[in-house]
Amino acid sequence: MRSRLFVLVSVLVGVLALVAAPSAGAAAVVRLPEPTGGYPVATTSVHLVDQSRVDTWAPTPRPRELMVQTWYPTRSAAGRPRAEYAPTEVTRALEGALGAPRDSLRSITPTAVLDAPILPGRLPVVLVSHGYGGSRATGTALAEDLASHGYLVVGVDHTYEAAAVKFPDGRVITHDRPAEETPEDVAAAITYRARDLSFALTAVSRRWQNSVDPRRVAAIGHSAGGATAFEAARLDGRIRAAADLDGGLSAPVTTEGVPVPALLLTGAWHFDSWTRWRDAQSGWGRHLAADTMGHYSFTDAPFYVAPGGLDQLPAEVYAELFGTVTPARAVRVQRTYVRAFLDRFLRGTPTPLLDCPTRGFPEVTVRWDGR
Repeated sequence: MRSRLFVLVSVLVGVLALVAAPSAGAAAVVRLPEPTGGYPVATTSVHLVDQSRVDTWAPTPRPRELMVQTWYPTRSAAGRPRAEYAPTEVTRALEGALGAPRDSLRSITPTAVLDAPILPGRLPVVLVSHGYGGSRATGTALAEDLASHGYLVVGVDHTYEAAAVKFPDGRVITHDRPAEETPEDVAAAITYRARDLSFALTAVSRRWQNSVDPRRVAAIGHSAGGATAFEAARLDGRIRAAADLDGGLSAPVTTEGVPVPALLLTGAWHFDSWTRWRDAQSGWGRHLAADTMGHYSFTDAPFYVAPGGLDQLPAEVYAELFGTVTPARAVRVQRTYVRAFLDRFLRGTPTPLLDCPTRGFPEVTVRWDGR
C-alpha cells in the first residue's frame, strides 16, 4: 500500500503545483465536526524520552524521543482557550506533502480546549498511530469524539516518520524515512512504531495513574498506523483490542493473526495482506468495507480539500484519496464504527453494528466475519 500511495500523492503534488497559489491568505475557518458525546473535551501534549531505547532512526545515537497528545473528557471547558490544530511547522509539512497552499491548513479548527482538568475516575485508553508521513493531528476529529464519550485518547507522533514533530525546545524533526522499502524493512518499521505505542502507554499510565484503567486499553491507527495497532496488540499484552483503518499489513500479523479482537475498516479496494491476516486470525475479527471511502477518508484530510484546493485533482486520483463521500459523512462512518468496536470490547456494550449491514450505513458491508 505504501508504494501505491506514494505514487498517488506524487501525482497530487505535481498537479497542484501547477494550480495552487503560493499562499492561502486569510482562509475561512474550517471547523471539524463537533464531538457527539456528553463531555467537553480537553487536550494536552507531552514530550516523552525513552531512555531504554536507542533511536536507530536518528542520524546519531540518542534515546528515542516522542511527542504525545492526549484528548480526554473534562467537566467544563469554560474559560479555556481552544487548542490549535497543530503547530505551524507541522501544518506546513502536511501542506508540502499535499501540494496545498502555504498556511492553508491553519484554518482547520478543532473543538478541544487546552489543559483543562481531566474528568475524575479511571478511563478506558485508546492509543492512536498515524499513517506514514502523517501526524498525530490528522486523527483529531475521531480523537475528540472518543474523548467526548469518556475515553482517554493518546496520539503518538512517530518521530522521523511523521510529517514533522515540534518539541518544546523549538526543535522540529521532519519526515526522513524512505518511501520505497523491502517488505522486511516495512515489517521492522511497524514493529519500531509498535514499541512507541507501548512506551507511550507506560508513560501515560504513570503520569495519569489515577485516570488510566489498565484493564481497558485499545490501539487504533490509520494506514501504517493500523498495521502498527495490530502489531502493538500482538506484542503488548496490556492491549485488549485493535482497529486498523485502511492499513495494509505485514508479517508476523499476516502469519500469526492478532491475539485480541481486531477490526479492519477499509475502503472498497482489497489487498492480499488482508486475506492473509484473515486466514491467520483465530480470535474475533471483522473486515468492514465502505465503498464510498478513499484512503484518507479515515482521517481529517477531507476537511483539507476546500482550503487546500485539493478538489482540482483528477477525478480518479481524488476518489482514491478522498472517496466519493462528503467530509461530514466520512467522519460519521469512522466515528460510529470505531466507537462501536471500542464500546463492545472495552465497555462490554453489545451492538449489532459490527455483525450485519444496517440501514443507517448502507455503504458499509461485512466483508469478513470471524468469530
